[in-house]
Formats: sequence, C-alpha cells, structure tokens
Amino acid sequence: MRTITIKDLAALERFAREMAASFKGGEVIGLVGDLGAGKTTFVQALARALGVAEPVKSPTFILMQIFPTSAKKGIDRLCHVDAYRLKDWSELAAIGFEEYAADDRTVTVVEWADRVPELHHYPSFREITFAFGESDVRTLIIDESHKAQK
Repeated sequence: MRTITIKDLAALERFAREMAASFKGGEVIGLVGDLGAGKTTFVQALARALGVAEPVKSPTFILMQIFPTSAKKGIDRLCHVDAYRLKDWSELAAIGFEEYAADDRTVTVVEWADRVPELHHYPSFREITFAFGESDVRTLIIDESHKAQK
C-alpha cells in the first residue's frame, strides 16, 4: 500500500500523468471515497493524460462511457464507470462492462468501486481511496494487494 498527499490540482494532474505512463493496457482501477473527494476530477486528469479529447463527466445515470485515447501506444480506450446507482454486479455485466474490463487495449476506471466487490477478481485490479485532509488536501491510498497473482 502506498499513500500520496495531493495538495492541489497540479499535484493531482502529475499523479494522473505518472499513473497513465505506467499503464500497459488492461488495467482496472477502482476509486473509493466520499462524495466530493476527487474521484471524478482524477478520472478527468487521467483522461487528459491518456489523450481523451472530449470532456469527461461522471456517468452517474448512464453508468458507463467509453472514450477513445490517443496518447499511449497500445491503449485505445478509456472506460469510465460510475457504480453509485448500481444495485448489483448483474447491472454492470448487462451493459457490457466485462468486455471492456477484459480488453488489454482498454483502461477501465470505476468510481464507487466499493459497491462492486466483483472487481477484485480482475488480475490487474488496483484500488485508490480518496480521503479528505485539512483544507483542500487529499490523501490517496493506492492498494494493489487485490491484484491476482499471475
């Protein structure tokens, strides 16, 4: 487990760029944290780092959005999911989530991942918890212990 302190938007952008640079494709990233903790802002920064040209908003009512990427060879898509309104895994499976999450040319990011424990079964799954600190400071806890052994 690794902890990072994010003091401002510039620091969040740097972290998103570093994370995107480490991607090979096929990653499934779960984001956990209270409302307003920075999950969607992080996805927006990650999308920019991956070369997504269109605006990224949380897909709260449509559940999932797919964006073409252009910044990293071997990664063609960003799949952005908001699991806040899900009742169970079957709703996510019904909209084709598994196709994207299993694709090695896609990076999949799920907000409210704690509502979807089935994500832990993906070999590349890692979880980032966003916690409030003093003022506008956020603490990010990156947990890769869920990753399955290859």
